[in-house]
Amino acid sequence: MNQKQPWTILFLIWLLPFVCAHAHANEVSITLQSGEVIRGKLISEANGVVELKHAILGDLKINRALITDIASIPQVELKPSESASTASPTKNPRLFSGFTNPYIDTELSPVSTAPNDIDALASRSVAHAGSSRYFYNNSSGALDNGSLLRTEPAHVEPTVAPIVKDPSDWKGQVELNSTFVSAENTQLDLRTAAQAVHETDNDRLKAYAEYYLRTLSSSGSGIGNVTDNNLLTNITYDRFLNPTPWLWFTKAQYQYDANQGWENRIQAWGGMGYRFFDDPNFLLLTGKLGVGATHEFGGVDTTQPSGYAELAVGWQISERQKLSLSTYIAPDLSNFENYFLQTRFEWSMKLDIFSGLSLVTGLRNDYQSQPANNSNGNDFRGYAGLKLEF
Repeated sequence: MNQKQPWTILFLIWLLPFVCAHAHANEVSITLQSGEVIRGKLISEANGVVELKHAILGDLKINRALITDIASIPQVELKPSESASTASPTKNPRLFSGFTNPYIDTELSPVSTAPNDIDALASRSVAHAGSSRYFYNNSSGALDNGSLLRTEPAHVEPTVAPIVKDPSDWKGQVELNSTFVSAENTQLDLRTAAQAVHETDNDRLKAYAEYYLRTLSSSGSGIGNVTDNNLLTNITYDRFLNPTPWLWFTKAQYQYDANQGWENRIQAWGGMGYRFFDDPNFLLLTGKLGVGATHEFGGVDTTQPSGYAELAVGWQISERQKLSLSTYIAPDLSNFENYFLQTRFEWSMKLDIFSGLSLVTGLRNDYQSQPANNSNGNDFRGYAGLKLEF
């Protein structure tokens, strides 16, 4: 037996703890400025670059300026009585295969430590440059051509289904304004109106009807003379060209007026519009421009091409008060001196927010530049009463 062999064995036994300690000495934990923590074996630190070998990500080259702390990882030894089957690792809710990220919460996004977790990490990694939050991952060592690995906050899919507007969810309102006076003369003023609106993110359909009746007679002589008998109905469809403020529209309207030479008027237009302001909680401002046709019958029977220009403003003054102003002009395209102009002003105040009951007052003026049969070209109407929204 070689005399040196026992000494050699003793020397190797004595040297083994130092070799093992050195083998684990380069296990480090690196903390980046953004808060991410990377664990791996420290390969080198030179020329402002720290090279690290990660168990899954491979060789990483990190700019030293992005690092706030480099700490050695102490090794934990299991007691002989503990076995791999009974020992449980220390729980770290943010541990991700040797990668710690403060954005990840296992309560919302459970994470496994299986090797294939690198797929989940890679799915949140994108090529990007020029930000101090990124570090290079390139085994070739080329810092200028390496791909950048970015850690994103963990995305959690919503567990609640998105709210979908019910197609049958219509909004409506009815108004009733009336006065009755019985003295030397008997007078009745009646106005009633109704509106239905269906609106989604992409379009809006609005139907509106309004009727005025006014009578005046000597006391006890019955209904007497009808001084105002006017019906106005229209349907408007707006199609929003999202995400732009543009829209296209169509509008059809019927009007009956016993005091006008034409008596009945049907109009239809189509064109483009623009939403200058579109905040229903504060201000709405929309302009429209289009073309169409007008047909009058009853007292006269004519059809002519018609233009259309409208400006509508809605101001939500407060939770209870609202102010609206609209005006449109419809000129005869074959004779621009002949046109119809309607202007409306209305103020409303909610008496009860929960019931939808409001006090409403308004003004409406219809102007015909060339009235037929010497009829009145300017009809001015004022009203005040109650409105119920539902």
